[in-house]
Amino acid sequence: MDEEQAARQLARQVKAYAEGRAKDVARGAETPRLAALLLQKYGRGVADAVATIYDSPRAADAINRMLDEETARIDPDWRGHDRERWGGRPADVVVRDGTDLHG
Repeated sequence: MDEEQAARQLARQVKAYAEGRAKDVARGAETPRLAALLLQKYGRGVADAVATIYDSPRAADAINRMLDEETARIDPDWRGHDRERWGGRPADVVVRDGTDLHG
Protein backbone atom coordinates (compact mmCIF):
# COMPACT_ATOMS: atom_id res chain seq x y z
CA MET A 1 0.00 0.00 0.00
CA ASP A 2 1.46 3.37 -0.94
CA GLU A 3 1.71 6.34 1.42
CA GLU A 4 -1.26 8.27 0.03
CA GLN A 5 -3.54 5.25 0.00
CA ALA A 6 -2.57 4.33 3.57
CA ALA A 7 -3.16 7.88 4.80
CA ARG A 8 -6.63 7.97 3.17
CA GLN A 9 -7.58 4.61 4.67
CA LEU A 10 -6.42 5.62 8.14
CA ALA A 11 -8.11 9.02 7.86
CA ARG A 12 -11.38 7.14 7.24
CA GLN A 13 -10.69 5.06 10.34
CA VAL A 14 -10.13 8.20 12.45
CA LYS A 15 -13.30 9.77 11.01
CA ALA A 16 -15.28 6.66 11.98
CA TYR A 17 -13.87 6.91 15.51
CA ALA A 18 -14.88 10.61 15.58
CA GLU A 19 -18.41 9.70 14.54
CA GLY A 20 -18.57 7.24 17.44
CA ARG A 21 -17.45 9.93 19.89
CA ALA A 22 -20.03 12.37 18.47
CA LYS A 23 -22.78 9.77 18.95
CA ASP A 24 -21.68 9.25 22.55
CA VAL A 25 -21.89 13.00 23.14
CA ALA A 26 -25.34 13.17 21.51
CA ARG A 27 -26.70 10.41 23.75
CA GLY A 28 -25.17 11.96 26.88
CA ALA A 29 -22.57 9.26 27.57
CA GLU A 30 -19.60 11.65 27.22
CA THR A 31 -19.04 15.37 27.49
CA PRO A 32 -17.78 17.14 24.38
CA ARG A 33 -14.58 17.91 26.31
CA LEU A 34 -13.90 14.23 27.05
CA ALA A 35 -14.89 13.04 23.57
CA ALA A 36 -12.56 15.62 21.99
CA LEU A 37 -9.69 14.53 24.23
CA LEU A 38 -10.21 10.85 23.38
CA LEU A 39 -10.41 11.66 19.68
CA GLN A 40 -7.25 13.76 19.77
CA LYS A 41 -5.30 11.02 21.56
CA TYR A 42 -6.54 8.32 19.18
CA GLY A 43 -5.94 10.42 16.08
CA ARG A 44 -2.47 11.57 17.13
CA GLY A 45 -1.50 7.95 17.66
CA VAL A 46 -2.65 7.07 14.16
CA ALA A 47 -0.87 10.12 12.68
CA ASP A 48 2.35 9.30 14.56
CA ALA A 49 2.21 5.72 13.27
CA VAL A 50 1.82 6.90 9.66
CA ALA A 51 4.67 9.40 10.03
CA THR A 52 6.89 6.71 11.54
CA ILE A 53 6.08 4.03 8.97
CA TYR A 54 6.71 6.38 6.04
CA ASP A 55 9.57 8.20 7.79
CA SER A 56 7.98 11.57 7.10
CA PRO A 57 5.86 13.79 9.34
CA ARG A 58 4.25 15.18 6.14
CA ALA A 59 2.70 11.76 5.48
CA ALA A 60 0.20 12.47 8.26
CA ASP A 61 -0.76 16.02 7.23
CA ALA A 62 -4.18 15.06 5.86
CA ILE A 63 -4.95 13.01 8.96
CA ASN A 64 -3.96 15.87 11.25
CA ARG A 65 -6.10 18.40 9.36
CA MET A 66 -9.11 16.11 9.36
CA LEU A 67 -8.54 15.30 13.04
CA ASP A 68 -8.63 18.97 14.03
CA GLU A 69 -11.80 19.53 11.97
CA GLU A 70 -13.59 16.53 13.48
CA THR A 71 -12.49 17.50 16.99
CA ALA A 72 -13.87 21.02 16.48
CA ARG A 73 -17.23 19.55 15.41
CA ILE A 74 -17.45 17.67 18.69
CA ASP A 75 -16.07 20.44 20.92
CA PRO A 76 -15.72 23.86 19.28
CA ASP A 77 -13.57 25.05 22.23
CA TRP A 78 -11.31 21.99 22.28
CA ARG A 79 -8.11 24.03 21.99
CA GLY A 80 -9.07 26.09 25.04
CA HIS A 81 -10.03 22.98 26.96
CA ASP A 82 -6.70 21.41 26.02
CA ARG A 83 -4.83 24.45 27.36
CA GLU A 84 -6.85 24.30 30.60
CA ARG A 85 -6.06 20.63 31.03
CA TRP A 86 -2.34 21.19 30.54
CA GLY A 87 -2.41 24.33 32.69
CA GLY A 88 -3.00 22.32 35.86
CA ARG A 89 -0.24 20.32 37.49
CA PRO A 90 -0.33 17.46 37.13
CA ALA A 91 -2.38 17.59 33.94
CA ASP A 92 -5.66 15.76 34.40
CA VAL A 93 -9.06 15.35 32.79
CA VAL A 94 -10.79 16.62 35.94
CA VAL A 95 -10.78 20.36 36.40
CA ARG A 96 -10.37 20.89 40.13
CA ASP A 97 -11.32 24.57 40.29
CA GLY A 98 -15.02 23.90 39.87
CA THR A 99 -15.13 24.66 36.15
CA ASP A 100 -18.18 23.13 34.51
CA LEU A 101 -17.06 19.94 32.77
CA HIS A 102 -20.22 19.71 30.68
CA GLY A 103 -19.31 22.49 28.30
